[in-house]
Amino acid sequence: MRIVITGATGFVGSAVVRQAIADERITHAFVLTRKPLPDDVSKNEKITVVEHKDFSTWPPETLEQLAGVEGCVWAIGGRATQFPDVETARKVSVDYTLAAANVFVTELAPKLLEGQKFRFVFCSGKFAEWDQEKKLRMMQDTRRIKGQVEKGLCDIADANKEKFEVWAVRPGGIVKKHANIMNLLTANTSGIIEVDHLAKAMLKIVLDGHTDRIVESGALLKI
Repeated sequence: MRIVITGATGFVGSAVVRQAIADERITHAFVLTRKPLPDDVSKNEKITVVEHKDFSTWPPETLEQLAGVEGCVWAIGGRATQFPDVETARKVSVDYTLAAANVFVTELAPKLLEGQKFRFVFCSGKFAEWDQEKKLRMMQDTRRIKGQVEKGLCDIADANKEKFEVWAVRPGGIVKKHANIMNLLTANTSGIIEVDHLAKAMLKIVLDGHTDRIVESGALLKI
């Protein structure tokens, strides 16, 4: 399978790239990035690095490179507190993601084999909230933003059922490989997951799909 990966310079996205290289069923990955990647990634025969500065626009030459891509693992975003302000967080997390999904529906999905659907896997977060008016006690901006992206992606998929599928994964805490024993002992109740496990799970979903469109933290740990 040929896929697109975003967020490759981040914690989750870089793990997705590593696991894509290791996964025999991923035949090629086009890594969209605004920053240079390490040589061991950029020079790997399975990786094509596509420099893409503005994720709100998609030039024809970029889309030509991506022709034939069958799916995407989207790992751009993060907690709202990681951005200068909520407006920036919403632009990066909501606007960029939905802009890409709409372009993939109109420009990439039609180029697939008849009956084949483009698959889009979004890295969301535990407790994402679709109701933008609901009062929340903790992490309200992050949860609303993640929920807005999820709903927007699902709306796009519902409007294009014959050619576009979406899954949103909701990890709790994400930790490095070989996390301390306390993190691992509490994983089943808190949703904590090792980053490589999360990356493998997202790749498995883009390859095989999943029964649930929203994949909660407990289900992720079983993939």
